[in-house]
Amino acid sequence: MRSLPRAIGWLALAALVLPLVAGAAPPTSVDGVPIDPDAELIVALTDDTTNMDPRLGMGSIRSNYIRQVFDSLVDVDRQGKPVPGLALSWKPVNDLTWEFALRRGVTFHDGEPFNADTVLFNLDRMFRKNLDRWGIKDVPAGTSFEKVYPFVTRWEKVDDLTVRVHTSEPAPTLWDFLGREPLVPWAWTIKNGVEALNDKPVGTGPWKLSAWKRKDHMLFERHDAYWGAPPLTKRLRLQVIPEAAARIAALRAGQVHLVEAVPPLDADVLGKNPAVRVVTSVQKLACRLYVNGRTKDTYESGGRDGAFADPRTRLALNLAVNREAIITKIFYGLALANASPVATVAYGYAPQPAYPYDPARAKALLAEVGWTAAQPLVMQLLLPAKHYGQAFDETVGAVVEMLKAIGVQVTVQTLDFGTLLQTLTKGTLPPNGAFAACRTSNNLDADDFVRDWATTTLVNWTPYPPDLLGLYQSTRRQVDPKKRLAALAELQQKVREWAPVVSLYQEKKAYAHAVRVLQFVPTQELNMDFRGVALKR
Repeated sequence: MRSLPRAIGWLALAALVLPLVAGAAPPTSVDGVPIDPDAELIVALTDDTTNMDPRLGMGSIRSNYIRQVFDSLVDVDRQGKPVPGLALSWKPVNDLTWEFALRRGVTFHDGEPFNADTVLFNLDRMFRKNLDRWGIKDVPAGTSFEKVYPFVTRWEKVDDLTVRVHTSEPAPTLWDFLGREPLVPWAWTIKNGVEALNDKPVGTGPWKLSAWKRKDHMLFERHDAYWGAPPLTKRLRLQVIPEAAARIAALRAGQVHLVEAVPPLDADVLGKNPAVRVVTSVQKLACRLYVNGRTKDTYESGGRDGAFADPRTRLALNLAVNREAIITKIFYGLALANASPVATVAYGYAPQPAYPYDPARAKALLAEVGWTAAQPLVMQLLLPAKHYGQAFDETVGAVVEMLKAIGVQVTVQTLDFGTLLQTLTKGTLPPNGAFAACRTSNNLDADDFVRDWATTTLVNWTPYPPDLLGLYQSTRRQVDPKKRLAALAELQQKVREWAPVVSLYQEKKAYAHAVRVLQFVPTQELNMDFRGVALKR
């Protein structure tokens, strides 16, 4: 049996236990400053979620809503490090078995106890197994665990507070990809049906959903029996205000206390306002152009190879993009030019040299492949306009002009994000198709990023060649942390050279809040955490 630090390589996670007092009354002051524990914290978001079932996916918008209600086995602190959530500890008992020790005395909002049966029920849903046993139906999941993690073979209840998960090969990141999934109640879900999770979810989280007016707001009440430290306000209102100017106006008028997705130029202006505080955080949001590099012998691609199957073509597109100009003129510095496929804040990230801006070499590479003025490369680019924000849309427009400057003929089709997902799910992107999107992650480890080109996923339009696939698989099985980090670094270097996507930027997200708001710290995760946020009395 391996010691825990050797097996997972990220702190002695099983030994971390937070000093929490479940059900304690919220304090009336913070650092000597009086606060209002009966107040309502109002936060302006860019969009609403369509439903609240975590199995349907955990994107950057949905997570802000879902993680207020639901907890995971593994929580994250404000520095982005894993800490105990619903599990007090997790450890490998041998190379093919992980054990989770569960937190005692936790209840869902309706009083249902959290225990090993809860975990088994959720694992069955994740992997689409044993659903008949529970009498529930499948849902169109955001992650097909049975396909992405086929080496997870079975799970068992040792006792009411202990669960073991078995694998067919070593899985050093199992604690992460299973532990970060929000968990729903089993008895309540069976009684009310899985559809009820969409509209009236019941979780173990710090907030209970009390009202939801679609496309307008979602209102939460403090869960006084929460297992952790109680929220510092009685209510939380997530107010939908799609337009950035309207969000900022609402903040200035005192109608909301905090706003997300502040445009970079506005962040600079707001930062000079003494009544407002602006804070930023690097996000797990890698924005890219995905291009069709699938070959007809491995993936259905309309009977033809993808127009971007040659890595020289994809490298040329990367060399055509002037990222420094984009970060300076569009983002005013609130973005990173990250050439690694892994977000800088993920465990296992290895810095890679930025792609240089070299349009002359880009043209030469296209000519090597056979793209000339007589036979130019034509790209059909799908753009989900207004989904990722104004700066993203402006960036894509600028990149289109840069690609045209090296001879690429680009046609842009704007569409809503749901239509884009349908196109990618059906696999109907044309051979010369591409799409603009931002890649996020629900996990803490680099594996969630580098697996993109190893499995049949929405973003895998350029599958790994055999050598890179073998290297990737070795990173997934390596339990020695030093060897695994070295392999991850090598893989990131080779993926940069292979260039499966056109890397654009990694976002630094800006938030603004009234000075009355205390202790708001933006996370590196997809969601905001309001558990420690207070309003000055």
